[in-house]
Amino acid sequence: MSLAGDAGRCTAYMMGNHVIAERIYRHDPTVMLYAPLRTVIYTDADDLAWFAIDQPSTVFASFSDPAITTVGLELDAKLASLLDALGVRRPDSGLRKGLGGGGEWAALG
Repeated sequence: MSLAGDAGRCTAYMMGNHVIAERIYRHDPTVMLYAPLRTVIYTDADDLAWFAIDQPSTVFASFSDPAITTVGLELDAKLASLLDALGVRRPDSGLRKGLGGGGEWAALG
C-alpha cells in the first residue's frame, strides 16, 4: 500500500493444514474459499502491532453444517493456544467485530 502513500506496515499470510482442510472439504468443497485462513499482521497509527484473522468458528458456522462448525471451533482453540504460546495478549472477549460483521481476532503484539 506504500505506492498509494500509506506509511503503515502490513503483511498478509495464509495459515492452514491440508489434513484439517480435507476434513471440511468432504462436506462442502466451497469451504476452500476460507481455507487456508487469511491473516494480517499490521501496525496502526500509534505504531502498535496487531494480528487480525476472521474467527474460524464464525466463518465456518456460516456453512450451517455441524461437521464444518466443529472444525471451526477446534481452530479457535488452536489459534488461542498459538497466541498464548507466543505471549500475545488477546482482548478479554477474544473477539471484536470486523468490517464484514464476522469475528475478527485481534491481538496486541
